Amino acid sequence: MEQWRNSIKSLSAELYALLRDYLLEQIVTSEDGFDIKDSELGEMASACTTLEAALSLVVDHRYFQVNEKNEVYARDLVKAALKRQHADGALGQPFYILPNQPETKDIAEVGASADALYYLYRYANAKEAKDVLLGTARFLLAMKHPLVPGVYYKRPDAKEHDVLNGDVYAGASLMRTYQVTGDKVYHELALEVAKHIMNRFGVHTSGWWPYAEKFDGSISVGNSLSYQATIVAFGHDILAGLEDKALQNEFAYVLDCGMEKILECIEKDLPLKEVEPVWWASTWNRCPEVLLALVKERHLDKARKYALIQLEELISGAVKDGISYFTPPKKAEADEKRTPVSTTFRKATTLSGIISYALMDLEERG
Repeated sequence: MEQWRNSIKSLSAELYALLRDYLLEQIVTSEDGFDIKDSELGEMASACTTLEAALSLVVDHRYFQVNEKNEVYARDLVKAALKRQHADGALGQPFYILPNQPETKDIAEVGASADALYYLYRYANAKEAKDVLLGTARFLLAMKHPLVPGVYYKRPDAKEHDVLNGDVYAGASLMRTYQVTGDKVYHELALEVAKHIMNRFGVHTSGWWPYAEKFDGSISVGNSLSYQATIVAFGHDILAGLEDKALQNEFAYVLDCGMEKILECIEKDLPLKEVEPVWWASTWNRCPEVLLALVKERHLDKARKYALIQLEELISGAVKDGISYFTPPKKAEADEKRTPVSTTFRKATTLSGIISYALMDLEERG
């Protein structure tokens, strides 16, 4: 295991060396210090992407190239994200919206940045990270299903079905809020998510969670490898904070089973259309959430094997193509009138952020 951990860190160092200058070039001065831009959006980066960039800078300084200024940048970026946070606590999504349309409010932005907020608060003295988490918790409480424990509407305008990865994003953020504040209310809410996710596992197809279910229990959107990986990866945030050891063991077993199905699909090298029901999905080896799930499930031999394979492939592609490797491919289904589904900066920062989460998890859990 030690050799594997060292290999992950060594490969990660190569990626940070590739992205370091690019990330620093996106930092701009603001009225209150520093901020970070996304030129393809034509504005400052989204709050979630800003927070992932902030942690990436801290992790680079912590592990690879000492630069005290990185922590200054990071703390200012947390303050910038707090300013971008909506009044109701949502972290806005400026992607794939029409001109003059308000930012989308999606739980994914909250869940995907919860690790960054937790680590920035704990290891970089970014005090405002706690304020952002408390704001997102307020938003999540407003998105909670009134009757079904553990269910959160992924978007305010999508109350017709239960998006299971959205529930886990909510649970992960609530557990991180508990770990920062010590308020047991957030632990109990995250615990409800764990129970709900366990109850829905394998209901329709052995070894799978569907992407989304209708509230009559039928499938709304089918099985997805990348979103199953999202459940496993961020399910571990809930798992790490659970105080009931019996429940923790039960949830760990279910997450392992979910990972086994992902590994089975990877080994069979199944076509994208067989494992992804949504048009915006990418292959497993280009999906950062798959990498995070593999690292979180490192007690499994095959998870360690494919984590190294995926990371090696990602770095090989980035070395060959440079930053253009992260430029999102054009999708025929995308509406050209809308803002991009993603951007080069978003893709690059998501990967560096996910790897930051993985490295910090290795530090905390060994």
